[in-house]
Amino acid sequence: MRAAADVKILLRVARRAGRAGAPRSFGLGHVFMALYFIDDNVRTSRERLGVHLGLGGGAVKSLVSKLREYSLVSTFKGGSVLSGKGLRVVRGLRSAVPAISKISVHSLSTGRENVAAIVRGIDRRRLDPIGIRDDVIRAGGTGATTAFFDGNSIRVPGVYDDLAAISRTDVKALTKLNLKRGDVVVIAGGTSQPAASVACAAAITDFLSRCLRLTS
Repeated sequence: MRAAADVKILLRVARRAGRAGAPRSFGLGHVFMALYFIDDNVRTSRERLGVHLGLGGGAVKSLVSKLREYSLVSTFKGGSVLSGKGLRVVRGLRSAVPAISKISVHSLSTGRENVAAIVRGIDRRRLDPIGIRDDVIRAGGTGATTAFFDGNSIRVPGVYDDLAAISRTDVKALTKLNLKRGDVVVIAGGTSQPAASVACAAAITDFLSRCLRLTS
């Protein structure tokens, strides 16, 4: 998997100094979404980053310091930018997860706010939709639905053989994501967009890390 080394870097950044586990102030999903947000916005202030991630000032400061420690960002008076290493890591991550973005769905909704993550280039046989849903909830989300795009239709395993027969509105929202044949879409819910995004990112990164262990 092209993103293998990049996923491992995320896990290291989110690990507590001196022992395993995520820091209390921020977690794996925050690291993931911070890198994507800085990439999308070129230069980002700590205040904007905090709003996007749902973190307070102290937690954002700790997160940025950790990203700087691993040479993923450079900080200036106007905010943080990705370093050369940071850009390479994000490009690797995007090869497996091109985007996590807000989406408006109805039948597939699992929270007040929902986001959709495209996961590309994975073996579907390794997917565990229930496990992903549980990981999203553990990370602070309210639920998740996993869908497959076969090039012509969108299927939700064990629920809908063809989503179009249930909700054309949801199909229209998902097709705007520029899906490619074989893509997996994880729709995660939360009480807010930051909560949904961070929980979705954490669950997907955990899933990718398990794939890495299976293939190592």
